[in-house]
Amino acid sequence: MTTYKERKENKTNYVLLRDCVVIGTYGNLKKITENVEDSNFPSYWTLVRNKEYPIEFDNYQIFKVKHY
Repeated sequence: MTTYKERKENKTNYVLLRDCVVIGTYGNLKKITENVEDSNFPSYWTLVRNKEYPIEFDNYQIFKVKHY
């Protein structure tokens, strides 16, 4: 069982950028796909398969950052 302190230390967020401008920060990838209204934006299942960050496509970038 993990402690509260360990969970806080391991917490990460996702930062969505478009043309190097921050659009928002999200707790999970599903929220990103729900909020972006671009028809060329990949689906949640496409994003989940990527194991390396940043995820880059068209003029979007998704970074996985540590929560402080």
